[in-house]
Amino acid sequence: MFQTIMLATDGSAPAERAAALAISLARRYAARVIVVHACGPPPDEATGLRLDDVLDERWEEASALVQDTARRMRDLGVVEVATDVVAGTAADAILRCVEVYRPDLLVIGARGRSPWVGLTLGSVSMAVTQGAPCPVLVVK
Repeated sequence: MFQTIMLATDGSAPAERAAALAISLARRYAARVIVVHACGPPPDEATGLRLDDVLDERWEEASALVQDTARRMRDLGVVEVATDVVAGTAADAILRCVEVYRPDLLVIGARGRSPWVGLTLGSVSMAVTQGAPCPVLVVK
């Protein structure tokens, strides 16, 4: 049923739960998994620092996150795992990855940081759900 599953992760608790579900599905269907992370612009408080240093540090952290997630997936029996770190805001970067990799399923965690927690999905998961051409499994 699923040949390619994309996992969008930010390292949060919901993303970790999404990873566990992606692992289960990938093992069940012998699917390839692509772990992606969006590396957005630096926070406003970084303006006093050298921008290149901040960007390099964020990129290294993002690369470590996807590599660690991929390693754990392989350790748990997922045979084929690829990784990608994409520049840009989360929703836009994830949707660009969906266009490139064309997964059969996108798995994403929802942090739900809006003031109406419990009534809506997180803004990123909502935007991705609305914009993705493939099925999206949102994990809370």
